[in-house]
Parts: sequence; C-alpha cells; structure tokens
Amino acid sequence: MNFLKLKLMTGASVWSQVNNGASYASTNMTNTARFIGVAVIVAAGLFWMFGGQAAQKAKAMLVAALIGGAVLLLAPQLVPTIWQMFGGATF
Repeated sequence: MNFLKLKLMTGASVWSQVNNGASYASTNMTNTARFIGVAVIVAAGLFWMFGGQAAQKAKAMLVAALIGGAVLLLAPQLVPTIWQMFGGATF
C-alpha cells in the first residue's frame, strides 16, 4: 500500500528513480575520479623531480594511478559480466 502512495505522490515508479539516481552518481563519481587521477599524476611528477626517496614514492604513486585508471575504465564492462556470472538479470 505504501508503494502505491509513493508512486502516486511522485508520479514515477520508485525503481526508475533509483536507476536515475544510480546513473547520476556513477557519472559524478567518474568525473571526480578523472580529476583526482590527473592530480595524482601531477603530484607524482613533482615528487619525481625532487629525486631520491621522493622519486621512489612517485613511481609507486604512478603505478597506483595506472591501476586505478584501469579499474575505472573497466568497471562498466566488468560489473555486468560478474553479475551475469552469478545468475543476475541483464542490464
């Protein structure tokens, strides 16, 4: 009964609103991650310029940034694949 009231009050189904919210959050998180990735690469470049121990930290930061970027790029394809492997519905 509460679902019907909620549907009547909002004019749209609850699940379509959840889907819209998830899409909006995904877009915003992806854009934010891009800016953070660029900032990490710039910071690693600055560390590398100082040499010594800072250069070693810069190399580790670059490896982490590359792995994070790969995860970010592969996530939209990887999540539905894993979902289907465990018997979930298609997207």
